[in-house]
Amino acid sequence: MLEDLVTILEESIWFERVGQGNIQGSFVKIATLAPWGQEASNNRDAERVADQMNWLPSSRDQNDPIHGRSLEIRAEAIGLLADHKKRALDICKVALTSLRRFDGNPRLIVGPHDFSEAARAAAVFAARRAAHEILLREPGFWCRAMEIYHLGHWPCGILPSNRLVVY
Repeated sequence: MLEDLVTILEESIWFERVGQGNIQGSFVKIATLAPWGQEASNNRDAERVADQMNWLPSSRDQNDPIHGRSLEIRAEAIGLLADHKKRALDICKVALTSLRRFDGNPRLIVGPHDFSEAARAAAVFAARRAAHEILLREPGFWCRAMEIYHLGHWPCGILPSNRLVVY
């Protein structure tokens, strides 16, 4: 239900636990963003993940790498696309309001690169896509991503094997 997503958004501890390995799941956990900040990480696994990972979208204009446009196509087929878009926009507003509480985390800064804005924008993208999944009664990838955000982590990318990368 959308109400559950609103609760997750309102109660999220945005990015407080990034880089900490205290999250359970079958995803790839990374402890640092150093490979993306062009800093030596001395961690071959992190370097390999950095070479293979595609960042999850952080702009509303980017394509959904999981569903493409299939969620919109299905909503349009049942005559609910306009309603779904409006309700997803409402969820984006809740996400943006909740994200105002996030005041940065030094673990999102690597050298001259501050990943805070990318993390925030990716969270809003994920919330919008999770709303579409919920409205179609098909909670999936994006709903799981929102649970990870809720726990203070950043589901930041996806590997060619479709495994989620979580910081």
